Amino acid sequence: MNKLLIMKTSQIFACALLTVSLVLLGVSSTGCTTVQVTDDTSGHYRLGELESFAGRDFVVVHAAVVNAFKDQGLFLTKDEAQAQEAELMARDSTDTAITVKLKADSPGRTSVKIRYSRTGDLAQSQKLYQAIEKRF
Repeated sequence: MNKLLIMKTSQIFACALLTVSLVLLGVSSTGCTTVQVTDDTSGHYRLGELESFAGRDFVVVHAAVVNAFKDQGLFLTKDEAQAQEAELMARDSTDTAITVKLKADSPGRTSVKIRYSRTGDLAQSQKLYQAIEKRF
């Protein structure tokens, strides 16, 4: 009887250890990747969101985003802008949601975060950033 109890206890311990290992592996694999956004600009892609910094004032970047949406054939659905930050949302022809968050980092520097689709699409995010940069 004691052998059976010891075997069951060790099986439970092994399952618990495996579960903890898988959880830790999942948490550690959600890291940040450095990506090339344009020839001169790099950014970070994390959890489906591309972040880069534009070397322009907030107002210039905001206008560039609105115009890039038009250039890319995206339909602007939300534009909530404040003095130093904004959230713009759009939809593409397949009704995919696109979110761009802007935040003034310092004079002449603005954080640009792009999420293309709910789960994120790096290639489409890079393409949109390139369209934004063309409008500077």
